[in-house]
Amino acid sequence: MLGTTVSPTMKICFIERRDADTPSIERVFDTLIGELRSRGVECSRQKLPYGNRVADVFRNLLFFKPEPADVYHIAGHINYVALRLPAERTIQTVHDLGILDSRTGLRRSVLAQLFFRAPTRRVKATIAISKATQEALIAISGVDPDRIAMIPNPVPPGYVEQPKPFAEVPRVLQIGTAPHKNLERTAEALCGFNVHFRIIGKLNETQRSLLEQLKLDFSSVGLVDDQTMIAEYQAADLVVFCSLFEGFGMPIIEAQAIGRPVITSDRSPMRDVAGGGAILVDPENVEAIRKGIEDLLSDPKRADELRRIGTKNAAGYRVESIADEYLKIYEGIFSRSES
Repeated sequence: MLGTTVSPTMKICFIERRDADTPSIERVFDTLIGELRSRGVECSRQKLPYGNRVADVFRNLLFFKPEPADVYHIAGHINYVALRLPAERTIQTVHDLGILDSRTGLRRSVLAQLFFRAPTRRVKATIAISKATQEALIAISGVDPDRIAMIPNPVPPGYVEQPKPFAEVPRVLQIGTAPHKNLERTAEALCGFNVHFRIIGKLNETQRSLLEQLKLDFSSVGLVDDQTMIAEYQAADLVVFCSLFEGFGMPIIEAQAIGRPVITSDRSPMRDVAGGGAILVDPENVEAIRKGIEDLLSDPKRADELRRIGTKNAAGYRVESIADEYLKIYEGIFSRSES
């Protein structure tokens, strides 16, 4: 049942990375923890003593001391810390396996062991945020598939539908400037359209130079807080999120929740998260991205249909139902530790 309360005697400690450059994971857990606290669950958050570089892994393993708790939940990207936690009372969330993408040979093997194989074999429960992450983790860890559940990320509070027709000069929103966010191809695809390109994320000099060479009308802003992020979605006319890879793809459901049509990658997990409420394109094909943009801008009925489907899809990612799924796992661990 949605919104059920639990005994306040259970304490969950969320273990988080230190000083993340892009706090997307922390935002997800802000939402979940807020819902759990509203139900009377005692939650604390503990950061690792050292940073997020590969060199910090061993320092964290040596010096991290967990505070007392009934259940430990590793929030993501620091899954190796499972080696310092009580196995029977620890769960982990795995967002993606991106740390392995640019590594080869021995370095890749060591990272795979530390971040994925050893933690997944050790902890009581593992949560993957998408089917794509779940399948990749099963393949690399070799554990029984039944030990890796799939629970998606929740839509944060405040993301509610705000109807808006296309402006005379539509505002196209891009979230993220990291290499896999594919900003450059999206920028090329926008050439020739009378739009304003709004970018969330810090631009490097190469990206800024490209945008100027393409003579795009653009503006950018660095990291923003939740309320500013909501305002950016509300000001947008459409969201283009043609990422090369993701563990989930939060901008898809955030845009849908606010009622903005989305263009995203025809790749898992983006197409799964979109739930039929987005135009799907090949993210490595500039012409495909351009056609998706043209189809949306030239066909108001198509845009309206995507808004309708998207809003309905985003409703399936309510924090209440996602918190229920996590609570089943927490309570299972807590009840066994009490018996």
